[in-house]
Amino acid sequence: MLTKSQIQAFPKVELHCHLDGSIRPETLLKIANQQNLPIPQELSILEERMQAPQDCSDLNEYLERFDFVLPYLQSEFALEAAAFDVMEQAFEDGVAYIEIRFAPSQSMEQGLSCPQTIQAVARGIARAESIYPLKGNILIIGMRQESAAAISQIFSESVSEEKVVGIDLAGPEEDDYVPKLAQTYQLFIDGQNVQLTLHAGECGCIRNVYQAIESGAKRIGHGIILKGDKKAQDFVSRNQICIEGCPTSNVHTKAITDYHQYPFREWLTAGVPFCLNTDNRTVSKTTLTDEYIHMTRHCQMSESELRLLNETAARHSFASEKEKEQLIHRIRHWQINE
Repeated sequence: MLTKSQIQAFPKVELHCHLDGSIRPETLLKIANQQNLPIPQELSILEERMQAPQDCSDLNEYLERFDFVLPYLQSEFALEAAAFDVMEQAFEDGVAYIEIRFAPSQSMEQGLSCPQTIQAVARGIARAESIYPLKGNILIIGMRQESAAAISQIFSESVSEEKVVGIDLAGPEEDDYVPKLAQTYQLFIDGQNVQLTLHAGECGCIRNVYQAIESGAKRIGHGIILKGDKKAQDFVSRNQICIEGCPTSNVHTKAITDYHQYPFREWLTAGVPFCLNTDNRTVSKTTLTDEYIHMTRHCQMSESELRLLNETAARHSFASEKEKEQLIHRIRHWQINE
């Protein structure tokens, strides 16, 4: 069985990591104090406010954790510091490439423009890249609870910004949300150098997954609704759409009851391309190493499957073709020490 040190050292690829759900409590404390914003000074209290409770009832309760964090992410300083922090965590976690996603609209409540939010996050990523041997890019989120016009405006101001490689829709998931919001992104994925990933099938409706793929999504965030649905799995496999799996998050939101229930073996057998991700490092109190350890312990993940999932992540990343080739070469040739 693979050990924690072997998994941590392995060059991993993460495609689904939310900026605001992944800031370390101690970093948020520094951000607040440097801006003279009121915040509990005890880390234990911060952790309680920022992490999902063990008895979290559903996705909506899980998402409440973000309400505490977002008021502190309303300046360029805060966003840059947060992005650097997540990159630093990724390096410590043995991540070679990461796509960090965030919603600019949620950091524009005190006067920042959309480009300012993105440029601040890009600076944080670039600063980390200058210190640590990993690469990062940005995915821009439109919040599904906002109007189609507001989401379109965010995407139009985002797609030409440095390090932006893709767009996404996230937030509370309603049935059949895709047809209502497809107009917000269609123009940009057709005419710009950005690609589409969509949160779909995190809870509820399998139609959301079909509609997301039919409207141009190259990846699906979570997709746990595919579990047990052979027809849907065949559709995903046939179209070679990558599922951005987030096991710990799915346990917290009650999409599955425990790690044994995660469809790791089921999806491998069905030929569904998928990879593992943290979703929210702080809210779910997890690392990418942890996610792979859970699959090793509960689903008997092998060394070859560790390579396969990370090669799948690299291949389906929105990085340049050159970066993909370099990542895949490194993953294939990495020596796992005994």
